Amino acid sequence: MAGNVVFITQARSGSTRLPGKVLKKVQGRSLLEWFLARARRTVCTSLCVATTTNEADDDLAALVREEGDVHLTRGSEADVLGRYVQAASETEADVIVRVTSDCPVFDWHLIDRAVEILARTGADAVRTGYRAYPLGLDVEVYSRQILERMEREAKEQAEREHVGPYLFQNHPDLFGIRWLVPDVGELPWPDCRLTLDYPEDLAFVEALFAALGPLAEAEDYRRYLLVHPEVAAINGHLLR
Repeated sequence: MAGNVVFITQARSGSTRLPGKVLKKVQGRSLLEWFLARARRTVCTSLCVATTTNEADDDLAALVREEGDVHLTRGSEADVLGRYVQAASETEADVIVRVTSDCPVFDWHLIDRAVEILARTGADAVRTGYRAYPLGLDVEVYSRQILERMEREAKEQAEREHVGPYLFQNHPDLFGIRWLVPDVGELPWPDCRLTLDYPEDLAFVEALFAALGPLAEAEDYRRYLLVHPEVAAINGHLLR
Protein backbone atom coordinates (compact mmCIF):
# COMPACT_ATOMS: atom_id res chain seq x y z
CA MET A 1 0.00 0.00 0.00
CA ALA A 2 1.27 3.48 -0.89
CA GLY A 3 0.48 5.34 2.35
CA ASN A 4 -2.86 7.06 2.78
CA VAL A 5 -4.86 6.24 -0.36
CA VAL A 6 -7.90 8.51 -0.59
CA PHE A 7 -10.77 7.94 -2.99
CA ILE A 8 -11.87 11.45 -4.02
CA THR A 9 -14.91 11.88 -6.22
CA GLN A 10 -16.25 15.14 -7.59
CA ALA A 11 -20.01 15.65 -7.42
CA ARG A 12 -22.45 18.47 -8.01
CA SER A 13 -26.13 19.01 -8.69
CA GLY A 14 -25.85 21.46 -11.57
CA SER A 15 -25.83 19.19 -14.61
CA THR A 16 -27.86 20.81 -17.39
CA ARG A 17 -28.66 17.55 -19.20
CA LEU A 18 -29.64 15.53 -16.13
CA PRO A 19 -30.03 17.87 -13.12
CA GLY A 20 -29.31 16.35 -9.72
CA LYS A 21 -28.22 13.13 -11.38
CA VAL A 22 -26.24 11.62 -8.50
CA LEU A 23 -29.13 12.29 -6.10
CA LYS A 24 -31.61 10.36 -8.25
CA LYS A 25 -33.00 7.40 -6.33
CA VAL A 26 -32.74 3.90 -7.74
CA GLN A 27 -33.55 0.75 -5.77
CA GLY A 28 -34.43 2.85 -2.72
CA ARG A 29 -31.22 4.88 -2.35
CA SER A 30 -29.58 7.76 -4.18
CA LEU A 31 -27.03 6.91 -6.84
CA LEU A 32 -24.39 8.73 -4.78
CA GLU A 33 -25.08 6.43 -1.82
CA TRP A 34 -24.68 3.37 -4.05
CA PHE A 35 -21.54 4.90 -5.54
CA LEU A 36 -20.00 5.34 -2.08
CA ALA A 37 -20.99 1.79 -1.14
CA ARG A 38 -19.01 0.56 -4.14
CA ALA A 39 -16.08 2.83 -3.23
CA ARG A 40 -15.89 1.19 0.20
CA ARG A 41 -14.98 -2.07 -1.55
CA THR A 42 -11.71 -0.67 -2.87
CA VAL A 43 -8.31 -0.77 -1.15
CA CYS A 44 -8.61 2.96 -0.43
CA THR A 45 -8.16 3.93 3.19
CA SER A 46 -10.73 6.73 3.18
CA LEU A 47 -13.38 8.39 1.01
CA CYS A 48 -14.00 12.03 0.12
CA VAL A 49 -16.71 13.77 -1.86
CA ALA A 50 -15.54 17.09 -3.32
CA THR A 51 -18.51 19.27 -4.20
CA THR A 52 -18.95 22.99 -4.76
CA THR A 53 -19.70 25.87 -2.42
CA ASN A 54 -22.89 26.61 -4.38
CA GLU A 55 -26.12 26.69 -2.40
CA ALA A 56 -27.56 24.29 -4.96
CA ASP A 57 -25.20 21.62 -3.61
CA ASP A 58 -26.27 21.97 0.04
CA ASP A 59 -28.53 18.91 -0.16
CA LEU A 60 -25.73 16.88 -1.67
CA ALA A 61 -23.38 18.02 1.10
CA ALA A 62 -25.96 17.09 3.74
CA LEU A 63 -26.26 13.58 2.31
CA VAL A 64 -22.47 13.14 2.46
CA ARG A 65 -22.38 14.26 6.10
CA GLU A 66 -25.07 11.69 6.91
CA GLU A 67 -22.79 8.94 5.59
CA GLY A 68 -20.58 9.48 8.62
CA ASP A 69 -17.36 7.96 7.26
CA VAL A 70 -16.98 10.18 4.19
CA HIS A 71 -15.01 13.44 4.23
CA LEU A 72 -16.74 16.43 2.63
CA THR A 73 -14.80 19.10 0.73
CA ARG A 74 -16.48 22.17 -0.73
CA GLY A 75 -14.62 24.31 -3.22
CA SER A 76 -14.71 26.06 -6.58
CA GLU A 77 -17.21 24.83 -9.15
CA ALA A 78 -15.05 25.77 -12.16
CA ASP A 79 -11.63 24.87 -10.74
CA VAL A 80 -12.07 21.13 -10.18
CA LEU A 81 -8.31 20.57 -10.14
CA GLY A 82 -8.00 23.07 -7.31
CA ARG A 83 -10.88 21.35 -5.53
CA TYR A 84 -9.03 18.03 -5.73
CA VAL A 85 -5.86 19.54 -4.30
CA GLN A 86 -7.94 21.07 -1.50
CA ALA A 87 -9.51 17.68 -0.78
CA ALA A 88 -6.12 15.94 -0.85
CA SER A 89 -4.78 18.45 1.66
CA GLU A 90 -7.79 18.15 3.97
CA THR A 91 -7.59 14.34 3.99
CA GLU A 92 -3.77 14.22 4.15
CA ALA A 93 -3.72 11.95 1.12
CA ASP A 94 -0.50 10.39 -0.16
CA VAL A 95 -2.24 8.86 -3.17
CA ILE A 96 -5.42 10.14 -4.81
CA VAL A 97 -7.88 7.90 -6.65
CA ARG A 98 -10.19 9.84 -8.95
CA VAL A 99 -13.47 8.44 -10.24
CA THR A 100 -16.28 10.86 -11.02
CA SER A 101 -19.54 10.28 -9.16
CA ASP A 102 -21.55 9.92 -12.37
CA CYS A 103 -20.00 6.47 -12.95
CA PRO A 104 -22.41 4.29 -10.92
CA VAL A 105 -21.04 0.86 -11.91
CA PHE A 106 -17.29 1.49 -11.75
CA ASP A 107 -15.04 -1.54 -11.27
CA TRP A 108 -13.37 -1.53 -7.84
CA HIS A 109 -10.91 -4.16 -9.08
CA LEU A 110 -9.60 -1.73 -11.70
CA ILE A 111 -9.01 0.81 -8.94
CA ASP A 112 -7.11 -1.71 -6.85
CA ARG A 113 -4.95 -2.63 -9.86
CA ALA A 114 -4.18 1.02 -10.57
CA VAL A 115 -3.17 1.69 -6.96
CA GLU A 116 -0.95 -1.39 -6.97
CA ILE A 117 0.75 -0.32 -10.20
CA LEU A 118 1.45 3.16 -8.83
CA ALA A 119 2.97 1.70 -5.65
CA ARG A 120 4.99 -0.98 -7.42
CA THR A 121 6.41 1.14 -10.23
CA GLY A 122 6.76 4.53 -8.57
CA ALA A 123 4.84 6.10 -11.45
CA ASP A 124 3.54 9.65 -11.18
CA ALA A 125 0.09 8.63 -12.35
CA VAL A 126 -1.90 5.64 -13.59
CA ARG A 127 -4.93 5.84 -15.85
CA THR A 128 -7.20 3.51 -17.76
CA GLY A 129 -6.12 3.58 -21.40
CA TYR A 130 -8.22 5.67 -23.74
CA ARG A 131 -11.05 3.51 -25.11
CA ALA A 132 -9.59 0.44 -23.40
CA TYR A 133 -12.79 0.23 -21.36
CA PRO A 134 -16.32 1.64 -21.76
CA LEU A 135 -16.98 5.23 -20.75
CA GLY A 136 -17.83 5.00 -17.07
CA LEU A 137 -15.02 2.66 -16.02
CA ASP A 138 -12.39 5.40 -16.15
CA VAL A 139 -9.91 5.52 -13.26
CA GLU A 140 -7.11 7.99 -12.52
CA VAL A 141 -4.57 7.60 -9.70
CA TYR A 142 -2.04 10.28 -8.76
CA SER A 143 0.65 10.77 -6.18
CA ARG A 144 -0.07 13.81 -4.01
CA GLN A 145 3.08 15.59 -5.21
CA ILE A 146 2.11 15.23 -8.86
CA LEU A 147 -1.44 16.46 -8.27
CA GLU A 148 -0.04 19.54 -6.54
CA ARG A 149 2.42 20.10 -9.39
CA MET A 150 -0.43 19.90 -11.89
CA GLU A 151 -2.36 22.46 -9.87
CA ARG A 152 0.62 24.87 -9.95
CA GLU A 153 1.34 24.48 -13.65
CA ALA A 154 -2.04 23.98 -15.33
CA LYS A 155 -3.32 27.28 -16.75
CA GLU A 156 -5.91 26.38 -19.41
CA GLN A 157 -9.56 26.29 -18.37
CA ALA A 158 -10.02 22.73 -19.66
CA GLU A 159 -6.97 21.59 -17.68
CA ARG A 160 -8.49 22.87 -14.46
CA GLU A 161 -12.08 21.90 -15.14
CA HIS A 162 -11.29 18.28 -16.09
CA VAL A 163 -8.22 17.62 -13.87
CA GLY A 164 -6.35 15.14 -16.05
CA PRO A 165 -5.77 16.82 -19.46
CA TYR A 166 -2.68 18.77 -18.34
CA LEU A 167 -0.84 15.53 -17.56
CA PHE A 168 -2.36 12.83 -19.76
CA GLN A 169 -3.08 14.79 -22.94
CA ASN A 170 -1.04 17.98 -22.99
CA HIS A 171 2.23 17.04 -21.23
CA PRO A 172 2.61 13.25 -21.02
CA ASP A 173 6.32 13.59 -21.80
CA LEU A 174 6.90 15.41 -18.49
CA PHE A 175 5.54 12.63 -16.28
CA GLY A 176 5.92 8.95 -15.57
CA ILE A 177 2.57 7.54 -16.69
CA ARG A 178 1.38 3.95 -16.61
CA TRP A 179 -1.69 2.98 -18.61
CA LEU A 180 -4.18 0.43 -17.34
CA VAL A 181 -5.34 -1.86 -20.15
CA PRO A 182 -7.09 -5.24 -20.23
CA ASP A 183 -4.95 -8.25 -19.39
CA VAL A 184 -4.13 -10.72 -22.14
CA GLY A 185 -7.13 -12.97 -22.54
CA GLU A 186 -9.47 -10.61 -20.66
CA LEU A 187 -12.84 -10.66 -22.38
CA PRO A 188 -13.93 -7.39 -24.00
CA TRP A 189 -16.92 -5.30 -23.01
CA PRO A 190 -19.81 -4.80 -25.42
CA ASP A 191 -20.40 -1.32 -26.79
CA CYS A 192 -22.14 0.48 -23.94
CA ARG A 193 -22.23 3.69 -21.87
CA LEU A 194 -21.75 3.26 -18.12
CA THR A 195 -21.96 6.92 -17.15
CA LEU A 196 -24.74 9.39 -16.33
CA ASP A 197 -25.28 12.37 -18.60
CA TYR A 198 -28.72 11.95 -20.15
CA PRO A 199 -32.14 10.61 -19.14
CA GLU A 200 -31.45 7.52 -21.27
CA ASP A 201 -28.37 6.82 -19.14
CA LEU A 202 -30.51 6.84 -16.01
CA ALA A 203 -32.98 4.45 -17.64
CA PHE A 204 -30.07 2.17 -18.53
CA VAL A 205 -28.76 2.15 -14.94
CA GLU A 206 -32.27 1.49 -13.60
CA ALA A 207 -32.56 -1.55 -15.89
CA LEU A 208 -29.11 -2.83 -14.94
CA PHE A 209 -29.74 -2.42 -11.21
CA ALA A 210 -33.16 -4.07 -11.50
CA ALA A 211 -31.52 -7.09 -13.09
CA LEU A 212 -28.37 -7.47 -10.94
CA GLY A 213 -28.52 -4.96 -8.11
CA PRO A 214 -26.43 -1.83 -7.45
CA LEU A 215 -23.46 -3.65 -5.88
CA ALA A 216 -22.77 -6.34 -8.45
CA GLU A 217 -19.27 -6.94 -9.72
CA ALA A 218 -18.50 -5.01 -12.91
CA GLU A 219 -17.73 -8.37 -14.51
CA ASP A 220 -21.29 -9.51 -13.80
CA TYR A 221 -22.62 -6.39 -15.53
CA ARG A 222 -20.37 -7.12 -18.51
CA ARG A 223 -21.63 -10.68 -18.87
CA TYR A 224 -25.25 -9.57 -18.52
CA LEU A 225 -24.92 -6.92 -21.22
CA LEU A 226 -23.32 -9.39 -23.61
CA VAL A 227 -26.45 -11.53 -23.53
CA HIS A 228 -28.90 -8.63 -23.18
CA PRO A 229 -27.99 -6.19 -25.96
CA GLU A 230 -31.45 -4.64 -25.65
CA VAL A 231 -30.37 -3.14 -22.31
CA ALA A 232 -27.17 -1.69 -23.77
CA ALA A 233 -29.30 -0.26 -26.56
CA ILE A 234 -31.26 1.92 -24.10
CA ASN A 235 -28.49 4.53 -24.27
CA GLY A 236 -26.30 2.99 -26.95
CA HIS A 237 -27.11 5.71 -29.45
CA LEU A 238 -25.29 8.16 -27.15
CA LEU A 239 -21.90 6.45 -27.46
CA ARG A 240 -18.91 8.65 -28.34
